[in-house]
Amino acid sequence: MRSGPGSKVPDSRTRRAASDEDQERPSLPPSLEPELDLPLSTPQSQFNDSSIASEEKQWEVAQDQQDSDSSADSSPLREPQAPLVPILRTPSGEVVYGITDDPVAAQAYHWAYRKYEEKLGTITDTKVIILCFLLYYGIPKQKKIFLNASKSVVSLSAYHDGTEINQCTGIVVEWDDVKKSAIILTSAWIICTKKPFDDWSYKDYAPEAKVIVRIPDDTTSDCRLLYFSKHFDIAFFETMGELTLPIVPLKPDLEYGQNLCVLARDNKTDLICTTVRVKYVDPYEYQHNHYLFIDGSIPKCGTGGALADFRGNIVGMLFCTLPIVAFIPSSLILTQLVRPQLGLKLRTVDFLEMAHIELLSRKYNISSGLIVRECAAEKHGIRVGDVILSCQGENISNVTQLEDILLGVGERHLEKGNDSGSKVDVEVGVFHVRKCSRRLVTLTVELSDGIEVFH
Repeated sequence: MRSGPGSKVPDSRTRRAASDEDQERPSLPPSLEPELDLPLSTPQSQFNDSSIASEEKQWEVAQDQQDSDSSADSSPLREPQAPLVPILRTPSGEVVYGITDDPVAAQAYHWAYRKYEEKLGTITDTKVIILCFLLYYGIPKQKKIFLNASKSVVSLSAYHDGTEINQCTGIVVEWDDVKKSAIILTSAWIICTKKPFDDWSYKDYAPEAKVIVRIPDDTTSDCRLLYFSKHFDIAFFETMGELTLPIVPLKPDLEYGQNLCVLARDNKTDLICTTVRVKYVDPYEYQHNHYLFIDGSIPKCGTGGALADFRGNIVGMLFCTLPIVAFIPSSLILTQLVRPQLGLKLRTVDFLEMAHIELLSRKYNISSGLIVRECAAEKHGIRVGDVILSCQGENISNVTQLEDILLGVGERHLEKGNDSGSKVDVEVGVFHVRKCSRRLVTLTVELSDGIEVFH
């Protein structure tokens, strides 16, 4: 569960209070329970460029015109209310609320928020148009960088039994001069016929689906599926037919705090280009460990789109998740995707409230690591609430670091000629909260590129 601003008292529209099942579910001690700052609506971007300030009067005039043309009787677009339940009581006695773990209530909110996003996408906001124009097109050098990168961002449609099942965005990452074919990176959602609400559940895929790529000049080509990962939800397709497509580089090093740019295609293949920042929040319990998040939004067909830095390098691939948009960093995409399955759902110490981080540091000398919030490895002595401090002898502070290490283990195992379904030993450093002790635990786990299974 998560908490967010303005969520101290649940709204009357909250689906339900915490059930007995929620109360009995193993949870972290109050000292380890995070209070995450998770706004459910996208914060307004702050533009400090002097070239924009000089054009503010233009926007004010346009906004006045828009206000005068709008109807006073028009119905406002309302953001759906999050289903909140009490999750902890602070030392001062204040009750903090977060989104419920009840799958029925959470899924209802999930779909309501999706409809809200779709309606929001149909609204033409004069302020957004002018500010985007000033930001991207008022700076010629930046315009050229994004324009060049956008040539490698394409639209993909998948058809199964003669019916379109999904539309996604793709990124051209490789080019074969001899075959005149391109390799396109996108989300495996493009061929997903049934996607459950819980990312940890099994999905139904149609690898035989017909996939067509549409490039910005409206040229189309059939694609052939090369590979897809069920765990990371990424797929690679090869174009069939002679096309000339530029490639865009994937950059493995993501710099937190920097301005980034979303590059995706809408359902008319028009470009989506907005500035965003990485959010310092953990995934929900029904979302993959490896997801990172941004403070912007994309339509469903923007899944598979690029998250680029201001030099035009691709640092991640986007997923239209709710209530906030997720991405997978390029460092994970560039590595062999067979990995040891540890059977752990995790949250990040660094994303806790500062008071909780200080408490961990003062009492247990822990300032970073990954908190276990669900575990399939209890027979090895790892419990919910324990903190994973290291993996294979390397200290870890976030899930991306852990995934990089696990993917490296899988890659080295395959290089020795071992089978991808074989078992491998992984050593993790664990701090046991209940015993206040540290020890190394060796997990013998299976290598797989499938969805992680919790027994």
